[in-house]
Amino acid sequence: MSAQKTQYGAALIIMLLIMLSGSLFMFISSLSSARIQNSRAKIDEDALAQAREALIAYAAASALTAAGSKRPGNLPCPDTNNDGIAETSCGNASGSSGQNLRLGRLPWKTLGLTDLRDSSGERLWYAVSSNFKNNTPISILNSDTPGSITVRDTSGNIIHNGCLSNSPPNCPAPTSADAAFGTGVVAVIIAPGAPLLRQTTHSAQERNLAGINVPSNYLDSIILNGVSYDNQSFTDFTSSKGFIQGPSGGDSTALGINDRLALITQEQLISPVQKRVAGELKQCLNEYAAADGSFARYPWAARLNPAQPVNYTDTSGILFGRIPDNPFSNTKINSSNQMNDTWMGNCNINSNSGWWMNWKEIVFYGLADAYKPIALPATTPTCGTCLSISSSENSSGKQFVVIVTGRKISGQNRGNSADKGTLANYLENANRNADQSGAYTFARESFSATFNDTVVSP
Repeated sequence: MSAQKTQYGAALIIMLLIMLSGSLFMFISSLSSARIQNSRAKIDEDALAQAREALIAYAAASALTAAGSKRPGNLPCPDTNNDGIAETSCGNASGSSGQNLRLGRLPWKTLGLTDLRDSSGERLWYAVSSNFKNNTPISILNSDTPGSITVRDTSGNIIHNGCLSNSPPNCPAPTSADAAFGTGVVAVIIAPGAPLLRQTTHSAQERNLAGINVPSNYLDSIILNGVSYDNQSFTDFTSSKGFIQGPSGGDSTALGINDRLALITQEQLISPVQKRVAGELKQCLNEYAAADGSFARYPWAARLNPAQPVNYTDTSGILFGRIPDNPFSNTKINSSNQMNDTWMGNCNINSNSGWWMNWKEIVFYGLADAYKPIALPATTPTCGTCLSISSSENSSGKQFVVIVTGRKISGQNRGNSADKGTLANYLENANRNADQSGAYTFARESFSATFNDTVVSP
């Protein structure tokens, strides 16, 4: 072999080694980049999850007041000056004012959290539905109250529609790819990520002291299929101005949006709130029975009657219905004045507390025949045949049940007196057929599209 051929072969080997090294470097770099991205995503997800859990806990554990300004389901206003504390107000009761105040940073101090940061070291941002803000609150907040914030996926499809059927004209009918009216979320939490060039304005995000409280310096915009979307501004009860999930490049080759969103849906918030409401009623009934010592009886329920307006008077012989208003006149009469005609002092629905007025129509109560109001017997009541709950540990021998109704499901209507007097418009499965026998079996199931009753018992 000539020297020239040897040199050529050596050069070829060196070139192959260089190419292999380059490919290996690119492969390792891609693995490293993917690892970094996954690590960043994990940091963001953990911070967002903590924030979501804290907001839901805040809503479920809200202190209760007679005036009704504090009630289960309330969420704090955002923090608009970056001090970690929720602002005192974020718009009027109808939501027609203060739209810009419903977007700000997560009020981490108000929520009792540490100073949560995303993977870029930025504080989390937060938007609250007008229907769930704690100040100024809407007149009624219960399990029928919808969220009002629209959210789109990275492709621009609506996955949660804040429009209601009676919303203004900026709510066109949803397409087949979009979620239906009235499925808006109650809150959005945002990890803003590193600064980007905003696609809609071609402006850089300036995160200096002057721009530290300006949403557009942290939240991104994008042009997707020729349509502009912007996370720095949203409007309640619209489909056009909501939030869009990142990361996505949109119509540009450059990254247009790196905002990561965590959502709180109406169902996620209301489920623990229903449990809180049910727990309050359970406490009231337990205290009522305990006040009579071994007598341990409960008041009559209020009758449902489709032919009459909603009634909250305790009715003789009615073992299942709505929670009665005090005074329990018939309960006292039927017990020869031996039973109390009002809730006990620690009961939070005493004197029709303001928060309770939000819920009383959609809460139901059943008592076992053995524990109905009668004159003092020779022996204390015992459960021979009492109430039962299917698919539940220790499910039999229940003196009473409390059922807090979830949001209306398909086929349920609650608009007029006839609707409100029909149990099937509130309860599902076995619960909708509860009767007056005092020996009924109720259903406790996982929440689904066809069941959302919260059932508690002693």
